[in-house]
Amino acid sequence: MGYSLPASVYKNVFKQIQVYAQIKNLYTFTNYSGYDPEVPGGIMDTGVDRGSYPQARTWSFGINLKF
Repeated sequence: MGYSLPASVYKNVFKQIQVYAQIKNLYTFTNYSGYDPEVPGGIMDTGVDRGSYPQARTWSFGINLKF
């Protein structure tokens, strides 16, 4: 999700300022049973985690400045 700030906020310093945020894997609807389709594996093991870590929740924030 991003938002471009109005020009009155940054006057003549920048051409544009945009702030953004992103969340990956915010919530997973599952009753975890050891199967995850995003876990890599061989042709017979695809999706079986074999004790690996679950998918991480990732939060990203940033500012895009155009000069």
